[in-house]
Amino acid sequence: MSRNEAKSILSMDRIAVVDTIPNLDSLLLTFEKDTIDNKGLNYKLSADAIEFEIDYGARDSSWTSIADKKIYLFGKGWIHYQNIKIVADSLIIDFSNQLVQGYRTKVRDSEKELPSFTEGQNVFNYEELTFNYNTKKGFVKDARTVQGDFKLLGSETKFISGATDSLGVKEDDVAYNRNAIITTCNHVPPHFGIRTNKLKLVPEKLAVLSLAQVEIAGVPTPIILPFGFFPLLKGRSSGIILPSSYEYNDQLGLGFREIGYYIPVNDYLDLKITGDIYSRGTHGIRINTNYKKRYGYTGNITLGYANNIAESPTDGSKHSNKSFLINIRHDQDSKAHPYRRIGGSVNIQSNRYDQRVYENPNAVLTNQYSSNFSFSHEMPSTPFRFSAEFRHSQNTKTRQMEITFPNMSLRMNTLYPLKPKNVTKEKWTHKVALTYSSEFRNFVRTTDTTLFTPQTLKDLQTGLQNKAGLSTNMRVLKYFNLSPSINYEETWITKRYELFFDMDSVRIDTFSGDTIGFKPPTSSLISDLSAFRRFNAAITLNTQIFGTIRGGRGFFRGLRHVMKPNISFGYSPENKSKYEAIVNTDTREEFNNPITYSTLSNGPFGSLVGSERQMALSYGITNVIEAKYYSKKDTIEKKVRLFDNISITGNYNFAADSFQWSPINIFGNTRLFKGISNFSFRALFSPYLYDEDNKITQQTVWDTGKVLPEFRSFGGQFSTSISFGEVREILFGKSPKSKKTPGNQGKSTQQSSEEGPESDIYLAEWFENFHLSHSLNFEYRNLSSRDTFYLSSHSINVSGTIPLTKNWSMNIGNIAYDFKHKSFVYPYFSFERDLHCWRMNFTWAPSNGVYSFFIGVQSSALNFMKYDYFQRNANTLFTGQR
Repeated sequence: MSRNEAKSILSMDRIAVVDTIPNLDSLLLTFEKDTIDNKGLNYKLSADAIEFEIDYGARDSSWTSIADKKIYLFGKGWIHYQNIKIVADSLIIDFSNQLVQGYRTKVRDSEKELPSFTEGQNVFNYEELTFNYNTKKGFVKDARTVQGDFKLLGSETKFISGATDSLGVKEDDVAYNRNAIITTCNHVPPHFGIRTNKLKLVPEKLAVLSLAQVEIAGVPTPIILPFGFFPLLKGRSSGIILPSSYEYNDQLGLGFREIGYYIPVNDYLDLKITGDIYSRGTHGIRINTNYKKRYGYTGNITLGYANNIAESPTDGSKHSNKSFLINIRHDQDSKAHPYRRIGGSVNIQSNRYDQRVYENPNAVLTNQYSSNFSFSHEMPSTPFRFSAEFRHSQNTKTRQMEITFPNMSLRMNTLYPLKPKNVTKEKWTHKVALTYSSEFRNFVRTTDTTLFTPQTLKDLQTGLQNKAGLSTNMRVLKYFNLSPSINYEETWITKRYELFFDMDSVRIDTFSGDTIGFKPPTSSLISDLSAFRRFNAAITLNTQIFGTIRGGRGFFRGLRHVMKPNISFGYSPENKSKYEAIVNTDTREEFNNPITYSTLSNGPFGSLVGSERQMALSYGITNVIEAKYYSKKDTIEKKVRLFDNISITGNYNFAADSFQWSPINIFGNTRLFKGISNFSFRALFSPYLYDEDNKITQQTVWDTGKVLPEFRSFGGQFSTSISFGEVREILFGKSPKSKKTPGNQGKSTQQSSEEGPESDIYLAEWFENFHLSHSLNFEYRNLSSRDTFYLSSHSINVSGTIPLTKNWSMNIGNIAYDFKHKSFVYPYFSFERDLHCWRMNFTWAPSNGVYSFFIGVQSSALNFMKYDYFQRNANTLFTGQR
């Protein structure tokens, strides 16, 4: 019945009109006689009529009881009333008592959703709800809601919606919870949380709890809180950061850690200032800022300073140890700019900042830190690219640091200066290519304790390096490719490396008083503008030769051999003597061992070392052998590569005064057993003869009438790597997990996981992730007196993970046996339980008695318990954190 039809009925004294469409604005309308005037239809509402429109419906069905004044909704019903939305598996609207009742139906439907109650931006899930839409008060069982980063669960909840005064100002909604838990865990039930008997919640503002107790895995802990306040404000809000820990240290005294203040600067930037302070003077401060702009960039900056003051146990004097931290990370979005990019990371610390400030157990094992921050600019309409970098490497054990800043480079794309813009037929002159690059670099090698001192600037080295090349390639005699090239390099540096021998640095024997030698020469950097130049030219000729053997109609269908010979001639002038110097080590001639070194060593571009005059003819042949066979199983022809490559290389140096012929190297590799195993080999042949003491002579094999070079050595390596899962698939086919049984067909993944993790784990899958590796290295040498064959190494190794249950796993690593030394390498065992928000790990290595234990709660907003007892053995206790 429509609204217009309801309005046209006037013959009854009182009539209840039930709307059959999902709108209740005309439900329980009351009409009186003689209410028609000239203006048309006029009616008067009863005192208990609904003030606002109600929209309702159900996915399954609904029916109305006029006698009881109730509407029943089944199959995910919904009700919209003002700004309130109620969704449940079944709903009852009681107009007599002005109540809405919602229930969760106990059906096994993997797609079911929890019933929800929504008012504005606040959403509550529940099991059972009773709500008065007139007073806007309700009673909820097993309520769940998310406020910010916190999840709140209450067994019994009373909800009171805030009233609106005459000025239109709405009061805050309030929810009172009994037997509630507040947590950041996403799992239901949560793996950890703070449980309290009374909790008051003001959505989007505050949660206040009475006497509470920390609970982990459903087990109460001895950690008790007398009360608690949890701000739930959304958006930007400044505030004080309470200390993360209150501790007492025997050397530092009583202290507060990570106390500070948080400032949200704007929508793109925030600022956090924290510090540490101890009663005996130790203090520190850290400034951390995070920034992000959509489609632009994201990153963070952390600056830290710490001053650890310790008292001497003997005289009570105070010693200060200052340390610094600079940590920067910046990532630019790929859409931010078409040809400019900036980003990278900077991680610099002095005086072991991580270990002194954070007491981080990972810092004990980490002794290498590095940075790489760069800016690059592609110059439009030009062939040039510019980049500037900051690079840094640091070793906390040796305290050595190497910093390169700036490292600016200008690189040019390959140009073809002789190639016209519009050409139809390409000539060899069109392939002439020109390359160029220039690099400017500042470099310093210092220590983390002297980083911010004037000594760092004194040790700074500066250099400029230019490289240019000219090359081309052309086809000659139809089947050969000829490639000539010329390369030139010039490097300028501002400081020269020098070794100085002090003739007065005599070492005296403390017992006899005799002179036993001199101290080794000392190194230093001398300010002197020096240049290093290098030139080389080469020409290469290469081709490809194909050989084919055709098979019959049986299993063997053919063989293909690809030979790639190449020959090249290279020349470079001698430049070694220009950059070498000699220093003595002793004043006595019989004990003096002069040292020859390069004066351009340890510079910003590494060690620049010259070379002898080179005029060498090099040769090489690379071979690839493939076969084709007929597969009866697949009824097609297949290819298999017998050898990935077999290469022969060597050269002859015309400029050398002796030993012009180089050794001839033959090496190659192939794959066996469908790629599971790999075999690589190398062989060495010498054009020169060896004497009885196995020393090379200048007599060649051709001087004695021999044709082939002398065989000297042969070595090979067999390596195999395969998982047990791959072995099972090769032998038995796919995993039983992928096969559906009649009992589990139609069941979803979520449903099977609810039945228990053990039901999804098969015995064969216990070793699915186990990995087997085998390595065999051997070598054969042809000595003058005898032949020698020996195994350099032969071992087998097994490692893997056994999934005991859905959340528990056992890691077994390094179960190895050394066949050469006939000994076992003891494994290590690790048991780990990893849930959504907390992890527990126990590791034991029986070979050295080392064990480690870790249990921790990790959360973005709540970190109320963390215990990390890292590693211990018979002699060492590294560190701990709580």
